[in-house]
This record gives sequence, C-alpha cells and structure tokens, in this order.
Amino acid sequence: MLKTLIQEQYRDKVDQVSQLTGLVRPKEGWIRTLRKALGMSGPQLAMRLKVSKSQMSQMERFEIEDRITLKQLRKVAQATDCELIYALVPRKPVNDMLWERALEKAKALVEKTDVQMKLEAQQLSPSKLDEFIEKEAKRLMQDRPRDFWEG
Repeated sequence: MLKTLIQEQYRDKVDQVSQLTGLVRPKEGWIRTLRKALGMSGPQLAMRLKVSKSQMSQMERFEIEDRITLKQLRKVAQATDCELIYALVPRKPVNDMLWERALEKAKALVEKTDVQMKLEAQQLSPSKLDEFIEKEAKRLMQDRPRDFWEG
C-alpha cells in the first residue's frame, strides 16, 4: 500500500513536466538566445561568469554540441538571474507507459503458454487469448514484479 502511494507520487511528479514537451532548445542554444534577449555581449557574460571570452564561446558551442555540463549551465543561470530546470519529460503519461509495458510482458507470457497448449491440442481462440493477455496485464500492473522492465 505504502509502496503504491509512493509510486503514484513519483508518477504525478513526472507527469507534471509533460507540459514542457513543446519546449525546444533554440538553434543557437539557450545561453546565446538568453544573452541576446538580455542585450548582453559574450564578453559581458564572460565577465559575469569570471571566465575568459574563449571559455564563454566554448560554453555556447558545447551547449549546441550537447557537451555542456549541468554545472556550467547552473553557473550561467546564476550569472543571468535565471532558474535552471532539468527534466526528463516522458512523451506520454507514465501510466500509459506502464500499461504498454504490462501488455507487452503479458502478451509474451500468454503466448508462451499458448504454444504449450497448441502442442497439447488445447489452443485458445484469438478472443480468449486477448482476454487472458488483458487479465495478465492487469495483474502485472497491480503486482509490478521485479522483472517488469526486463526482457
């Protein structure tokens, strides 16, 4: 019960950031875009960061190349009176991701059993097979076994 409540709280937290899905890094990167929006030159930002002009240019280039560190971004955010927001944003709600995984795992388990039943001439109809997959997926969603994300 407590484990389920905690997982729900985590899911709610992750689902909150789904509003950011339309947010795309500008072609020039956030640092240069922000700097230009503020009317700040590269050397001026370098001075605020207490780094050389070449280091400042390197940071802007590293951001575009996905090589900048979170530590560097935090320094830029602090120097420009900004908040750094770092998040992994799911492409769909967490419960949908869980249900898709449960269905996938249930299908594999039920089909494995169905193969055995075919060998014994006790094959299930497609509708019965779907019914068993649905039931098994619901059980997996509720029990969430340790190997849920394996395989």
